[in-house]
Amino acid sequence: MVLAILLLGVTLVSLVTAFNTPQVNAGTQPGLIYQTDFATVTKQDANRLNMGVSNWFEFGGDGGAAMWVEGLDRSTPGFTCHSGVRCVGMELTNINESRRNEFNIMHLENLVGNELYVSVWLYLPAGWALHSPSWNSYEIANPYFTGGPTYLPYSAIHITQSNITKNKFNLDFDVRNDSGTLSTLKEIPNYPLPRGQWFNLQYYVYRHATSGIVKVWIQNSAIRSLLWDAENISTSNPSVTEWFTTVAKIYYDSSDKFQPYRIWVDDLEIYGTQPQPSISGFPVESVLLGVIMGLGALVVMRRGIARKRHNDGP
Repeated sequence: MVLAILLLGVTLVSLVTAFNTPQVNAGTQPGLIYQTDFATVTKQDANRLNMGVSNWFEFGGDGGAAMWVEGLDRSTPGFTCHSGVRCVGMELTNINESRRNEFNIMHLENLVGNELYVSVWLYLPAGWALHSPSWNSYEIANPYFTGGPTYLPYSAIHITQSNITKNKFNLDFDVRNDSGTLSTLKEIPNYPLPRGQWFNLQYYVYRHATSGIVKVWIQNSAIRSLLWDAENISTSNPSVTEWFTTVAKIYYDSSDKFQPYRIWVDDLEIYGTQPQPSISGFPVESVLLGVIMGLGALVVMRRGIARKRHNDGP
């Protein structure tokens, strides 16, 4: 009976922890190629970090945009990183000087094969919103992007706001093929956009000229949702070997004069294959095994009590 109670207790603790711990701890997963919590990362120059993999911050102009190591180069009042004391901050302060701010992991052809899986934690300010009624679209990430000179095909995750006076947002998942044709493959209206809190963006890419795959998840608190699952699309240009991914981005129309737009990045993980499903870092198999063990313990305990009552009599 003591063993049964202990097994049940361990199971309950595991389940409670799994559903209340937002951080995905995928460090023990097979296929993990790179991970960082930015604790030892420093700026190499205005456009690059010393972080162990090829990276580039594209601003689309000179001035008006910047990146920094939060907790080292700058400390934003009232803000804390997702884990530890350092993360990466990005801002766009003048749309007339810089067109965008992109955090790109470059030369994936040297890092992974034809599969890519990324997990990254992002933070938008609590009052984040769009401010232009004419073009109310904001690009926040690109799961895959082909290298130059055409930079096609690519995919994009957009936040749109049909009415800038209301805090209602949509998510658009768009692709542009190697001919330049833009297609919105899915739109999620009235999406509960996480603002003023960290959320986990995860995406999987299989590169192929005609049979490509893209999947996108967003985990907010303990809820991880598959938002986009596209198959048989063009995710690769056979004539171009270079490709990269944009794990965080600030990109919007020049008619939007609000400043500054900011986003923070933390706890980046890159895989060469899609890891096994997990619930907030606990493999599904482990959670199910815990449930089975806990239920088995209850059955054994109930049978033991019933047997004792039968032997003892009324």
